[in-house]
Amino acid sequence: MDQWAGAPWRADELRPGLATGALRVAETAGPAPVPVATMTLGEEAASFWRPADEPAAALYVSHLAVDRAAAGHGVGAWLLDEAAEEAARRGKRWLRLDAWKSNARLHAYYRRSGFRLVRIADGAGGSGALFERAVSLL
Repeated sequence: MDQWAGAPWRADELRPGLATGALRVAETAGPAPVPVATMTLGEEAASFWRPADEPAAALYVSHLAVDRAAAGHGVGAWLLDEAAEEAARRGKRWLRLDAWKSNARLHAYYRRSGFRLVRIADGAGGSGALFERAVSLL
């Protein structure tokens, strides 16, 4: 199943991240840059992270997407590395994200990017595969 099929983002969903600086956009280089990827970073955990997971010990990635034309060029990996560096600057131990439970290709991508599957959360709709990656503190 496609991670975002049938669920386009609404401007009001991304606007708060834009206003606070949490929304990050990767662009092509050159005189007329073109956006090719986005992600939002936040300290608030989604509802399926449990108190035992120590939610405050992590920085959370959401709304991560790479334009298909830029896929395979390392843009997503670069954004995740940037997010891990930001987590380290904030003194966090983990970089966390969630993905649709049924998106096995995306799960494999996150594993290749250094994440481990924490668990599949029940009752979380389509989203609920919880991943985390240790952060090297600066």
